[in-house]
Amino acid sequence: MNFKFIPALIFILSFSNFALAGQIKGLIKENFGERYYGLYHDDYKLGYVIHKLTQNEDEIIQEFSLNMRFPSSDELVEEEGAEYSFSQIISLAQFDKETGLLKQMTEGWGIKLYADYQSLLQGKYFKKEISTRTARYKGDFSYEVRNSDNDENQYSLLKLPKLSLFDYFSEINFVHANPKVGSVRNIEVFDLDFEAGLYSSLTLTLKEKIELDEETNGRINYVIKAELGDEVYTFQVDQYGNLLEGELLGFDVILEPKLRALAFDMEKI
Repeated sequence: MNFKFIPALIFILSFSNFALAGQIKGLIKENFGERYYGLYHDDYKLGYVIHKLTQNEDEIIQEFSLNMRFPSSDELVEEEGAEYSFSQIISLAQFDKETGLLKQMTEGWGIKLYADYQSLLQGKYFKKEISTRTARYKGDFSYEVRNSDNDENQYSLLKLPKLSLFDYFSEINFVHANPKVGSVRNIEVFDLDFEAGLYSSLTLTLKEKIELDEETNGRINYVIKAELGDEVYTFQVDQYGNLLEGELLGFDVILEPKLRALAFDMEKI
């Protein structure tokens, strides 16, 4: 998902109007800003997601952060003495406005370990680990990839298809085209895997249009099925293609006000 993968998580906020509607293929001004999502398993609040889409004079920038806390595995308890863990996955995608192509992708993974529940609530971790990967487009279908782990860097050069802004935000521009129920869109290059050196394709199908009441001035929400390899996701977006609720890694992701989204359940874990 554009999480990657939950369809682009974008809030309608005021921003510097570098690009007017129609100037950036596949995006309009309502797609820029920041949104917050609660991450749930049944009725348990597992964590939260922050997604932000911004722009400057030269670039479109998408930022994503997935944050989860959970009881540690038996292995971590035995080897590290950590009863609880907090993990974070982040990504930053930068697209060139002029060409519409991906310029750079940065991904990061981190985990913090806590001795007990009280330490978790107080944010007093005793150990953390961080890994990052940065891929830069060098031209001629080549990406230079740097993997950093424990202050060690490894470099490689990958030959992969070009990734366009229009295809990366395909869930949004699918809705912008006002599809009919049953409409299908196939995206050949939807995302790039800079670890395995592969690319993924995507198929979108509009399952339902939900007409809202008169108080919303006839707005319509869209229910979309996304097939990403062997994985199938269903999610609901608003009339601009911005995510309202969906699925991620077997969990439910729900749009919420900022303070509610960032708050954990203090009684359950």
